Amino acid sequence: MYDHFTYTEKLARQLIPISHTNTDSHFFRATLQTELKELTEKLTRAHGMIMIAIDEKTSDFSFNQYDSMMERPSYSIVIAKQTKATDTDTIFQAQQESKGVILQVISRMMADYQRNIDGCGLIDPNSFKIDGFGPIGDLFYGVILDFNLNEGINYKLNPAMWK
Repeated sequence: MYDHFTYTEKLARQLIPISHTNTDSHFFRATLQTELKELTEKLTRAHGMIMIAIDEKTSDFSFNQYDSMMERPSYSIVIAKQTKATDTDTIFQAQQESKGVILQVISRMMADYQRNIDGCGLIDPNSFKIDGFGPIGDLFYGVILDFNLNEGINYKLNPAMWK
């Protein structure tokens, strides 16, 4: 079973550019429903490069006509670097550095996918998408990685749930 927050926090602790620890936070969690103000307040102590794990709590479903229903939950990971200015060159540089880190995150996810570690065997490798991100907090700019899982679901009725 894939646990997005647990897995990404592990990555944040192991990735040298992030170097998250209990005393020096560089990892944050969010959902699409989290108020940006709340997340921004948590970022006030952040510096350098950060990772934000977003569990979107959204899913697409498909039915392949062979008695198999698939759920495709959506997840995101932000890598962002704090900048000292908002000029275009500074933003581009922060996004380029962040993209280098997110490509390493994808490489790690694919290695874990191939070995089916931490539930990563459910990742849909065709779903990776990177976009620019920012600003957030105190001039953090970077990139956001969106991806999906492919999970089979049991759509049979549970009699205990019905009158």
